[in-house]
Amino acid sequence: MSRRNPPAIPADTSEEVWHLQMAAIANRSGAERMEEWVELNRAVARMEADGIRSRHPDYDDHQVLLAAVRLCHGDELVRAAWPD
Repeated sequence: MSRRNPPAIPADTSEEVWHLQMAAIANRSGAERMEEWVELNRAVARMEADGIRSRHPDYDDHQVLLAAVRLCHGDELVRAAWPD
């Protein structure tokens, strides 16, 4: 029978390693954690834009932005913010 981690611990991570990771995060300053969060969000935004560009190679930067906003917030917000 395989050992199962508590729900908060990823299945591919041992409980011991997870505790070490959490301790490392707790030892970072608030500014360091915020910078890591900002970089992660930037990386996700780049991946999202790359995905849009791969599906719509003809889109310019503005069209990629509108598609990203549409995916996240819906058509109504896009039409209200950019009526053209």
